Amino acid sequence: MKKSTIIIMIGIVIIITAFLGMDNNKIYQKQKHFETINEVLDQLNGKPLKAIDETGKFTETNEFKECFSERKRITNIDFNFSKVKIEKVYDLSEKDKNEMLSEYDGFRNNFSKRRPITREEPISLIVDAYNHRYPEGKDDRPQKLKVNLVIIDEGEGLVIDYITCHSYVEGKDND
Repeated sequence: MKKSTIIIMIGIVIIITAFLGMDNNKIYQKQKHFETINEVLDQLNGKPLKAIDETGKFTETNEFKECFSERKRITNIDFNFSKVKIEKVYDLSEKDKNEMLSEYDGFRNNFSKRRPITREEPISLIVDAYNHRYPEGKDDRPQKLKVNLVIIDEGEGLVIDYITCHSYVEGKDND
């Protein structure tokens, strides 16, 4: 075969591969529109966050994905617990809010495709986080964590776009 025919065939394969890779059906499409922060937190509190799917893979439940922004659903949610029970929601000082938002903005600016945000709210929680033990399928003893979230509105209701976790010890400075 001629070089030009081979180049054309390779180009067609690349174009077909690109079209197959742009299938939006693989991204979880949100069904719920959260109006308040409490609705988002209620969706997380005490409900299954991860489970074993039909293929045997440990993955996020749809209820858990409802809480996250499109960017987090496309990339990695990075919260590897099967269930959390919210023990306390902190009232953050203005200084703490600004520090958390500054950290979030630095992280968010690493991404080129950003939607405009109409609202952003930093939240700090103390939770009991349960790991999922495979293959028993039972939750083990909870781990006490301090979880920092930034909840935003990009037009699809309030969603979590940033999450960090730190171990928490009662009575100690856990910043």
